[in-house]
Amino acid sequence: MTTRILALEKDLFFSVKIRDTLQHHDMSVTTVRTLPAFEQQLVSDEKPALVLINTATKGVDWEAAIRVATNYGVSVLAFGSHIDLEPRAKALQAGAAKVVANSKFTSDMVGLVTRMLDNAVNITNADDTEDL
Repeated sequence: MTTRILALEKDLFFSVKIRDTLQHHDMSVTTVRTLPAFEQQLVSDEKPALVLINTATKGVDWEAAIRVATNYGVSVLAFGSHIDLEPRAKALQAGAAKVVANSKFTSDMVGLVTRMLDNAVNITNADDTEDL
């Protein structure tokens, strides 16, 4: 079964890199470039398992996107500059589960995404167990 990932990324070349890298690991990436399109994907019939957000994205309120995703119960993996720490702090404050440098995201994309998905499954299973 293919895992659905939603990415907020305006850079066409990087969005293709994300899609091409993850599709080889049974992950389908939908990339959007605006907040309304992002919100629309979150409420679609097939909710994404994970959200990827580039904190260097200009012209989009990525902090709001993080808040919206977490309100829908979807974990967020954010990535951005290792030099500018302000966006990192803002992403964590908005609710991102993890924030990494672009270099880390690029070099370990599959590992990071897989670990985030595994954590989401473990949290969901723990929640299910508590209801018993």
